[in-house]
Amino acid sequence: MQLPQIRLQHLNAQIGLRITQPVQEIQQSPADVSIKQVPVQMTINRQPSQLEIDQEEAWNQLGFKSLSTLSAELADYAKQAGLEAIGEIVDEGNQMAAIENKSDAFVAIAVDKGNPPPDDYNIAFIPSYGSVKIHYTPTEQYIEWKQGGAEIDVKQNKPVHTYQPGKVEVYLRQEPTLDIDFVGININKSM
Repeated sequence: MQLPQIRLQHLNAQIGLRITQPVQEIQQSPADVSIKQVPVQMTINRQPSQLEIDQEEAWNQLGFKSLSTLSAELADYAKQAGLEAIGEIVDEGNQMAAIENKSDAFVAIAVDKGNPPPDDYNIAFIPSYGSVKIHYTPTEQYIEWKQGGAEIDVKQNKPVHTYQPGKVEVYLRQEPTLDIDFVGININKSM
């Protein structure tokens, strides 16, 4: 018995490429350079010596104070005395408020106020040593160099660049084919 068959025969498709190469051109102009020579410069500066004598502190200790110094000292003294008085009043108020201690706060406060401590005194030299300030600045000489050299100015020229891109064309070189054959189509039905 012969069986029917299907025979397939095919050809693959083939493509082709047409390639155009890219073209690139670069032109570079040389840089523009200018050079200028700068001479060296020298400068000499001289500062004369100075003698400064400040006697303000000595005069203050002798009692010949300026108005601004005197008013500043009185303001500081008044501020300090006010703060001390407030602190003393607060301490006395705390003593009187502490009735749980069973002490006589009024008597203690009266004793402290009635028997002040003795004033401190000492022998002092007026004006004190170092109250006259002397400052001496010696002569100074400055020599400055301004370095010369060369000033170089460079102007860079940009390159001229042209570019033509390439291209690729794809085409069908061979079309695909498929042949179908039927072999043994007649089937014998007798068995």
